[in-house]
Amino acid sequence: MLKSQKLSKELLESCLQKSIKLITAESCTGGLLSANITGIAGSSAVFSYGIICYSNESKRKFLNVDVKTLKSHGAVSFETVREMLAGLCKQAVSKTLTIAISGVAGPSGSESKPVGLVFIGVKLSSYDTEVVTEHNFGNIDRNKIQQKSVNEALKMSLDILKNV
Repeated sequence: MLKSQKLSKELLESCLQKSIKLITAESCTGGLLSANITGIAGSSAVFSYGIICYSNESKRKFLNVDVKTLKSHGAVSFETVREMLAGLCKQAVSKTLTIAISGVAGPSGSESKPVGLVFIGVKLSSYDTEVVTEHNFGNIDRNKIQQKSVNEALKMSLDILKNV
């Protein structure tokens, strides 16, 4: 069993035990997190939906990310991921774990936003608990950056659920 499958299974079991639903917003991972989670049998008891918000337009339309935030900080930023989480939490109808990911998977980046820079956020909708972290996985293969991002998001989610 792959690491992401094991972590996804653990996350689903934890959410099920605690009656917590799950929704995601993914940019650079393009749905890979949701695919890992829904690849586990029984995931429908926990997983509500995932949004692939690749463009700035979709971040604004589906998650209410402020255009000022996108202009001043960019799509790949702590601030944008925080607003992505807030947009997910506004959509939550019950106790829900929200996960947001935005980053540069490559092949090209910039000096200020290099390939491998990823921001991951996790928030429980009915709690003040929120964690947003910055990762630099380095200029490695695009698929590896995506997989590392998924694994990190799953680990962060499990960590936040320990305190619930």
